[in-house]
Parts: sequence; C-alpha cells; structure tokens
Amino acid sequence: MAIIHAKEDDFDQIIASHSKILLNFWAEWCAPCRCFWLTLDQYAERENEDIQVVKVNVDKQRKIADRFKVKGIPNSFVIVDGEVKGRITGTVSCDELMKQVETFIAE
Repeated sequence: MAIIHAKEDDFDQIIASHSKILLNFWAEWCAPCRCFWLTLDQYAERENEDIQVVKVNVDKQRKIADRFKVKGIPNSFVIVDGEVKGRITGTVSCDELMKQVETFIAE
C-alpha cells in the first residue's frame, strides 16, 4: 500500500479512514529519519492492505507533531481505530518493526 504524506487539513480524515495506522514523524534534515525511509517502504510493501503507513514532516506539520507530543525523531505511533496503542522511538529493522507493531495491535 502506498505511503500517505499527511497534512494538517487531511490528517483527521486519514485517521478516520484507516483502522490500523503506522504514523511516522520525520524531517528532511534528520539522517536517522532518511535511513528509516527504506524500512518504512519495505514495511508498507509487506503489510500490503492491512496497515496504512502515514508520514508527517514535523517541520511542515508542527501542529500534528505537537498533538502527539513528539520531542524527537524519527518517532512512530501505532494507531488502532483512532487510539494510540504504542510508540516506536528511533530506527529499527523491518522485521523488528513488524514485531513491535503486531504486539501493539494485539493488545
């Protein structure tokens, strides 16, 4: 499934439209964020239709980052039916990302 790049004006609609979301906060200047892009791409391909990956650029969408109290990046949240179920801070491998997301969804 294609990764969605959220903006303030469509963010709530995106959250309401997908039951399971991996929400990633990043910035263009952040080297670890750029390294994590490939992992997110791999994850989105593997998950296919089950979990929607949504990316938010913290520099351009500050209100969304503030809403989630993002202090450092990369920072990802697992959201199920509009509720935050867990947080993944920093970078992890695709396999580890899959394990952590599944753990949060199962709770």
